[in-house]
Amino acid sequence: MDFFAVATKLLTTTKFVPRPLHTFNIGSTAFCINYDASLHCVAIDDIATMFGLPDLCAALGDYVRYEGEFSQNFHKFGSRRSAEDVQLPFRDLQIWYKVYLQQKCYHDPSVVAPTFTIHACHPNRSSKGQYDFAIMNTDQEFVWPSSSLQGHSVVNVCLIMCLASPKNQVGPYSHRFLVYAQRFDIVPQGNSGVECTTGLHVLKRATQHVSGMTSTLGDIFPLDQLRSYMHVVPRFGRVADNRLTSSNFVEYPESFFLNKYIDKDFFYAIS
Repeated sequence: MDFFAVATKLLTTTKFVPRPLHTFNIGSTAFCINYDASLHCVAIDDIATMFGLPDLCAALGDYVRYEGEFSQNFHKFGSRRSAEDVQLPFRDLQIWYKVYLQQKCYHDPSVVAPTFTIHACHPNRSSKGQYDFAIMNTDQEFVWPSSSLQGHSVVNVCLIMCLASPKNQVGPYSHRFLVYAQRFDIVPQGNSGVECTTGLHVLKRATQHVSGMTSTLGDIFPLDQLRSYMHVVPRFGRVADNRLTSSNFVEYPESFFLNKYIDKDFFYAIS
């Protein structure tokens, strides 16, 4: 499926098309999200518990405040300003477990690359859930993939959502798909910036201090600021951690490698 062609057709059709558009493109990245949500109109507190995101309400408060002050501007990571019990103009969220991303080939933009899927599925009794990594644009002066990682952040996508307006109302914040994302910072390694043996960037979880406690730095962003799927590998030490499984490898390691060898287009973009 060529999602770029579908997005163009949706923009030019004269028939009624529900908003927000479920297939659209920003630059060299096309997005497709299922028409029906995985979870319909679930209370924010319930979602926070389900997905293990205790600061979700406060993050939504920051998003609403930011949108009010700088509507439609690019969102960036910042310090938490809202309290955990902030009052929001909505109570429920619609949740999706995945979004499809498609890009144009690095050396030939006329060719559409294969589709990748970014999952954001909550934990259950049998697994830790699946939160995939992505490249997010945080500075509109820089364009993926020509700018590489400059003006972009490595993020772990934990939640894909749309704010649910009260029944028979169209809320001012329900016109965009959003993600809750946690940031991972690049740790410079010598003069080259990459680890000398693998040639890979080293990542470390970004943290913030809230109410005297240290937690992972997470925030709310428009979905359309995502630019690419990416893959990370735990940076194993000399001693194996016997807690690690394929479903919890993000939870325990202190650092990771950004795997630029996932495909050739991503290799050229990162390199």
